[in-house]
Amino acid sequence: MGKGNQLKKESGLPFRLVIKIASVSFVIGLLLAMALFAEPTQNRNYDQSQKRTDLTLVSHNPQTSSSSKNLDHTKDLNLEFAFKESIRYFERKPKDSKFRFGEEEYTNEEVLRSLENLQMIIRDTPSHQIQNEIKKNFIFFVLSPSDGPPTITGYYEVRIYGKNKPEGEYQYPALSPPKSDLTISENPKLFLREKWSQKSIWEKYSKPIVFLRLTDLHLAQLEGSAVVETETKEKFRINYAADNGQNYISPSVHLEGICPSLKPYHLSNCIQSRPKEVTDAILKNPRYIFFEKESFPKKQLNENSFGPMGSDGIRLVSFRSVAMDKKIPLGLPILLSFQSNKETINDRLVFVHDRGNAITGAGRLDYYLGSGDGVEEMANNLLTKGKVTLLLPKKEKTRNK
Repeated sequence: MGKGNQLKKESGLPFRLVIKIASVSFVIGLLLAMALFAEPTQNRNYDQSQKRTDLTLVSHNPQTSSSSKNLDHTKDLNLEFAFKESIRYFERKPKDSKFRFGEEEYTNEEVLRSLENLQMIIRDTPSHQIQNEIKKNFIFFVLSPSDGPPTITGYYEVRIYGKNKPEGEYQYPALSPPKSDLTISENPKLFLREKWSQKSIWEKYSKPIVFLRLTDLHLAQLEGSAVVETETKEKFRINYAADNGQNYISPSVHLEGICPSLKPYHLSNCIQSRPKEVTDAILKNPRYIFFEKESFPKKQLNENSFGPMGSDGIRLVSFRSVAMDKKIPLGLPILLSFQSNKETINDRLVFVHDRGNAITGAGRLDYYLGSGDGVEEMANNLLTKGKVTLLLPKKEKTRNK
């Protein structure tokens, strides 16, 4: 999460977006209200034969229909957590912070107030009026890249096993960021991956957090975090802390025709029969991710109240957080729609909580799916086109138009 590209500031877009003002009918308004509230089931197994699962409706409370006067927002804890993370992010920023989007400039206070207003609209407004209230206070900006509809992919939090000391196949350390060494001309943080595979290098410049299998380390570095359990039953999270500044090259480039499946989470199977080829392919990726260890609180919390770290200290929330291009301001609310061979999402309210080294361009979006059963396969198979609509606050002068 963080996806190896943490950023501290947002600025104006370097690319041109085609901005469309969306107009929605009353019927769509009812569907939007349902989509905003509905919470997908996280820990379910996905049936291979299932061709379509509407994640926006699958856990919708039948007692909370669109004909109800007021939807029970308090039941959607994920949406509550996602709102809190965005609001906290803007509360931490300097009050005089500004960013420009399109032709408008927004202050930090304007965006913070708009998020609080949106949260209040969803909590307190009868379902059949929610869409109109949102239209009164927000401009719907549809992101339209020049090469077609936005590309939607998925990612998740890896769960893996590790050892406190190197043993057997658990020889690959998840490393803390390297110490600076003024005695050498080269910054060790910028070493390529192949160099960090040398024990003499990581012993000198870094500190191992835990020892993993190579394919599990690859997964953790690819996704940006992982929950690790050791032989002593200790459980903790390793979060993205830094990277060596190189671009990611997928091992699949070198494994075509060698492994039956090139999905990242299937490489652990392929390495059993083709250890040299898979090892070489992973180590040819020049990008290297460093981690920091995060212990879980002693008091058990809801998983989504203590999710993995995204960008700038924002915690990710399953099915409510997304990673987008670094020029799309963090914290903003998004309406996400897409259809794949397994699920259909219609105007789901999500938030920009993360970045990604490969998540670049107008409308490009990576959808965070959490860490429940089946999410590995779902994330690795999610590649589709969709609709991405930013909700930007209307200025006071245009709010009544």
